Amino acid sequence: MIYQRLRLGLKSLEKNSPSKLGFTKAGALLCPACCVEYVEVEFDFEVDGVILHNVKALRCPACEEEQFTPEQVEAIKKRINELNPL
Repeated sequence: MIYQRLRLGLKSLEKNSPSKLGFTKAGALLCPACCVEYVEVEFDFEVDGVILHNVKALRCPACEEEQFTPEQVEAIKKRINELNPL
């Protein structure tokens, strides 16, 4: 199901802490693999044959892993529901 795939895309995102790299902003989300601050990007996202344009996500500039915040997941769900109302 679409929502299950979105949930699987959510990994635990670490908040910046004093023990992390000193050059990141307070409260910044860091890639757990690289300890690099995520940047927000927009891209086309396809799930179950439905293409959504200009979907926001977080991407690690080092490993290019993409993650969704809970707010971004809700925005995607809303857009899918608007396309396919029950």
